[in-house]
Amino acid sequence: MNKMIRFSLIALLFISAACSTGNKALQNGDYYSAVIKSVDRLRSNPDKAKAQLTLRESYPLAVNWYQQEISTLLSSNDPFKYSKTVGHYQTLNRMTDEIRRCPGALRIIPSPKQYKTEEYMARQNAAPECYKAGAMELAKGTRQDAVTAFMNFEKANSFVPNYKDVADKMAEAEEMATLKVIIDHVPVNSTKYQLSAEFFQDQVTQYIFHNIKRRFVRFYTPKQAELEKLEYPDQIIGMRFEDFVVGETHDTDIEKQVVSADSVEVGSTKLKNGETIKVYNIVKAKLHIHKREVISKGMLSLHIIEFENQKEVNNKQFGGQFNWFYQWGNYNGDERALTKEELNICHSEPILPPAHQDLFVEFTKPIFTDLTAELRRFYNRY
Repeated sequence: MNKMIRFSLIALLFISAACSTGNKALQNGDYYSAVIKSVDRLRSNPDKAKAQLTLRESYPLAVNWYQQEISTLLSSNDPFKYSKTVGHYQTLNRMTDEIRRCPGALRIIPSPKQYKTEEYMARQNAAPECYKAGAMELAKGTRQDAVTAFMNFEKANSFVPNYKDVADKMAEAEEMATLKVIIDHVPVNSTKYQLSAEFFQDQVTQYIFHNIKRRFVRFYTPKQAELEKLEYPDQIIGMRFEDFVVGETHDTDIEKQVVSADSVEVGSTKLKNGETIKVYNIVKAKLHIHKREVISKGMLSLHIIEFENQKEVNNKQFGGQFNWFYQWGNYNGDERALTKEELNICHSEPILPPAHQDLFVEFTKPIFTDLTAELRRFYNRY
């Protein structure tokens, strides 16, 4: 079987599966999906008999189902009956629009009914419905209720833009719903490392501002809180270095006798017959290596406290360490006894370790990674 025939058969199988999917939705009572899928099939194949049959059967069933749902809703005591009714009319209008944009579907359903007027009227009733619900939630006075109130006011505005004073109500609800958090870094008790600590603190602050974005969480530096006269925040993030060591140096000297792994040429000799041959033997050297390790490490604590009751809602510690390592050396004897690595060590000269400020920055890097992950996890709940 050549490739063209095989690909054609595969395409036919996919088309057949798509058509049967629309019919399956019809048999399962999902009339809307049956309509949409059959219309999609008729766009690519207007004469597809199975899709035509599915559309002819499913469309009136879908219209009837949504009309009954709307009737049931409007006669109920559901506080959001008009909001839900808008959704049903939107679905009916979506089916109509899909059919009207498909010539093959229009041949089956030549006059799909539009419900634009009905949807418009439902929106006019849904706006006050959501506005009222928002006002009731806002009156409860809690932050979480204000979140719900904002959502309701936002829905009211989507149904009827600028309904009453909904913009002001949304702003009021958002202000009440927003968790206001001050980021407070405790300075280190060392002027020597103050600049490095401030660099770390600035990185954490910038990360929070740029990467932890929640609709109802607002972060402040202490200076911003003071400028905006924020006297009563909801939470305070406290961070401080509890302990740190920078530049802890450990020197180690190693002396050892090394022998070449293989025999190497050490000279030549002349045989009795006058022939000169090479002489091979193992070679030795006395190796001296000086190792210097500079360890820098520290521990940072995170405390998140609710301002009103001073309740601690998060308490974690994060540790970090950075080890700087260098070695140099010398040898006596035959260098051919040394490995390439040992020879490189012997050719190295002593160097100074990085500045203490830089070492401080290095050991805080794993702390930064773990700390920001914890802050992101904690505030993604809001």
